[in-house]
Amino acid sequence: MNLALQQLLRFKIAFQTVKDYWKTTIIVTLLFSGMAAMYAGMYPAFKDMMVDMMDSSALDSFAFIPGYQDMGTYIGFLNIEMYQIFWVLILGIIIGFIAASIIAKEIESKTIDILMSNPVSRTQIILEKYIGLIPMILIINFTSMFVIMGITIGIGEELNFGNLALTHVISLPYFLAIIGIGLFVSTLFDEKMKASIITMAIIVGMFILDSIAEISTDYDFLGYLSLKHYFKPYPALKLGEIDAAGNMVLLIVALVTVFASVIYFNYKDITV
Repeated sequence: MNLALQQLLRFKIAFQTVKDYWKTTIIVTLLFSGMAAMYAGMYPAFKDMMVDMMDSSALDSFAFIPGYQDMGTYIGFLNIEMYQIFWVLILGIIIGFIAASIIAKEIESKTIDILMSNPVSRTQIILEKYIGLIPMILIINFTSMFVIMGITIGIGEELNFGNLALTHVISLPYFLAIIGIGLFVSTLFDEKMKASIITMAIIVGMFILDSIAEISTDYDFLGYLSLKHYFKPYPALKLGEIDAAGNMVLLIVALVTVFASVIYFNYKDITV
């Protein structure tokens, strides 16, 4: 058999994973594209109110959000309304929920025996399941970016599209790390809902820890326990600056969690 064809067939599980989640990908893409369009599009209507809030005591209530001092500008508005809440937290929860069910659902539904009856190793199953989720985050991520670009042009606001693209590029390590965590949790539990709920709790917990660190310098150390601490959309969106060390940490988390998933799954006793 041709070597290239052999390599292609090795990714059969990854291709199947993409097919299994294509409807979910479309739904989440439409959801977050709609969110992006809504938040970008409604800025002109909220501009004066946001500027007034910058000069009021109400500003302190947003201290847990990086870049909150800039909330009256278009970039600051996008940062607070889109990226720091719906992007970091809500999309993170959704991606984590999906990733956490990817192995657990196979075990719970007893389809794992069919999967393992193929001439593939457990290591390959884990790696291809992980790879199969990457197209989802690419489509959601960059479709939302193009929507924001279009709305920005439509409402006549200024935004550096290079910085916007950079913001979405550095989103990838963050979501890759979340997929890794979800995948690892998915190997630990045989019930998909339990695995998904635990992963969601981890993501929310990390968000809360970093928010506490943002509010009080006495608790800075809590931020280091959160993925959110290492993902900084605001400096990228406003200044085109990236935290190279933070992105490296996120990629290391992704690699370590995938490696841990492979090790545990290879030794896991699966009852079929």
